[in-house]
Amino acid sequence: MSKFYTAKYESIFMYSAVKNQRVIKKIIEQILNKKYNEFIILNPNIIKDNIHNIGQKLDLLIKADDEYINVELNSRYNKYIKERNLLYVFKLCLDKSEKDKQTLKGCVRQININFGRKSKGIEDIAVVNLTENKKLTAKIEIKNLNVDFYIKKYYNNYKLTKEEELYAMLGLELEELKKLSERNDIVKEFKESVEEANKDELVVKWFTPEQEREMRENYIKSEAEEKGMKKGKLEGILQTAKNMLEANMNIETVSKLTGLSVKKIKDMLL
Repeated sequence: MSKFYTAKYESIFMYSAVKNQRVIKKIIEQILNKKYNEFIILNPNIIKDNIHNIGQKLDLLIKADDEYINVELNSRYNKYIKERNLLYVFKLCLDKSEKDKQTLKGCVRQININFGRKSKGIEDIAVVNLTENKKLTAKIEIKNLNVDFYIKKYYNNYKLTKEEELYAMLGLELEELKKLSERNDIVKEFKESVEEANKDELVVKWFTPEQEREMRENYIKSEAEEKGMKKGKLEGILQTAKNMLEANMNIETVSKLTGLSVKKIKDMLL
């Protein structure tokens, strides 16, 4: 029997979220304790666009009524995750404000779905003014959903609420997911989309440890080669410019032939 990959893996989670938006909408509404009329995933081709580019950030961006919601899946929680996610939400605020040429009407929210964090189920994070000990802005809201908290409760035979079952399902193995789906329709829908994702060879191949490592190494290698080519090309142009100057060609002509700025060429003469 082939390995079953849970929604702990980014591509499985994102595939399922895009495939069945009713499920991700339900989870988000529960976490934020809010109902939305408009709910649009702004990057619906997320798997297709990122499948061959492991170096690109994979996240979920949603427009819900007048708010923007950024969902980050952190499969391996570490001390750097918190700062990185803060940068994402600040950048989202800036991007949307600049694009709209005005202050955001609604809130920018970030939901971090964490695995490997030993903490309570849901954490509220606010941007705080430490001097006055109060919230600095109401435009940013961050929630941490720590999935392992609910998985542990499930396996320790605690009676989960319907809401908690949706959090636990994100990390459950197939057999447990099947059992839970028998009493929860949302879990059943989620199970079906996760099973479908597991049957998609391209999705599974993308994140298996061997493939992920290979693709990451290839990405880093290609980046290094590109930078090396750019560096080599620049060095060649600079040497050509130097040869032209030594042949007593005037600066304007050298600039025109090499594409270097007049200032850059003058700097070479110093």
